[in-house]
Amino acid sequence: LELNKVYILTTTGTASASELVINGLAPYMDVVQVGDKTRGKNEFSVTMVDDRENNYLYSPERVSKISSKNRWALQPLLGRNENADGFSDYTTGLIPDIELKEDLANLSLLGDLNEPLLARALDQITGSSAKAGFAVKIPIETVTDSKMFTPLKDNMYVTDVPVLQ
Repeated sequence: LELNKVYILTTTGTASASELVINGLAPYMDVVQVGDKTRGKNEFSVTMVDDRENNYLYSPERVSKISSKNRWALQPLLGRNENADGFSDYTTGLIPDIELKEDLANLSLLGDLNEPLLARALDQITGSSAKAGFAVKIPIETVTDSKMFTPLKDNMYVTDVPVLQ
């Protein structure tokens, strides 16, 4: 990228691949995280199914090749993402350099220069302080999430498991 510094906007919903980018770039450049603490998903896995010809690895293109006798899948955790400095412990999330919670009273469109997280990052980049002093009126705090009402939330499962005789 030939950059010395990059600004990344984050919320409590920032996870997985986004955190991998933040952590992965940190040893090579100044990563300025603007927003809220991230989710903290630093592990990786693989989905395994009964498809011998594909080394038991799941592939969307090969769904029809999965054995009809066994519709179960496994998703073992294989490890943690570690950057070049050896840092991998962000299970509780990555802490922002410039903390600013999303504001329910000011949810602008993505890319709108008045959107608080983008405005704060641009203020930091340009050295401007015109908008730096605004206060969050109604901070967004995740109390619940529609995904929390799914019985197996983040787990992979098949609903039409055949009955074995």
